[in-house]
Amino acid sequence: MKTIQPNRFLKTALLIACSAFIGSQAWATLVTWNLNPSGLNQAVGSSSQSYTVSGYSITASGYDNNGGVGTLHDLFFKNDGGDEIGLGLVNTLHNELQVGSNGPLNFIQLDLTSILAAGFTNGQIQVGSLQTNESFSLFGSNTLGSLGVQLNGSPYGSAFDLQFVSIPNFGTYKFISIVASALDCLPVAFQATIVPVPEATSLMPVICLVIAATALEARRRRRATA
Repeated sequence: MKTIQPNRFLKTALLIACSAFIGSQAWATLVTWNLNPSGLNQAVGSSSQSYTVSGYSITASGYDNNGGVGTLHDLFFKNDGGDEIGLGLVNTLHNELQVGSNGPLNFIQLDLTSILAAGFTNGQIQVGSLQTNESFSLFGSNTLGSLGVQLNGSPYGSAFDLQFVSIPNFGTYKFISIVASALDCLPVAFQATIVPVPEATSLMPVICLVIAATALEARRRRRATA
């Protein structure tokens, strides 16, 4: 009966190990941070709020806009039902982000520093309370509290109500801000994708296989030279 030579077995084991590792890298995980996870309708009690999902954290902060420089403004968990459940501001019209004749009156900024360092990609924003003639825009900055530069061309109107919108040039900026471009709007959620590094325990069967194959190959060579 023909048997498989140990060196062939070793090569097969190594191929299996590589395939297992590559395969484990391919399972991307989509993580979503709901900005009003408990569906509350009350003041947050602070100008910032942290959210942790699956061990990954982001922080939202509220600001009044002073020529692109933010002054802290307390946040508000809004829940008026339907598409009006999200994160707004205390003592603004409808507790939402507002715009004036000279641009955004305020903004909510997301600090994505930690998740970008973890390797997250494909960031997306969900905004609600977008009725006819209402719209929002996105800004990026690498300075906390600074509005920065506008990332989108045309504002996102009512057709994007509760739709996840991809953040242009995601990963370039640590801080992403949402502003009202026309009337008002309400940030709802943020999501992004991570490809986790596999735990060592998940690869233990493959590692054991490679070790066994290596031992067999070494034994074969010792016999061949005896």
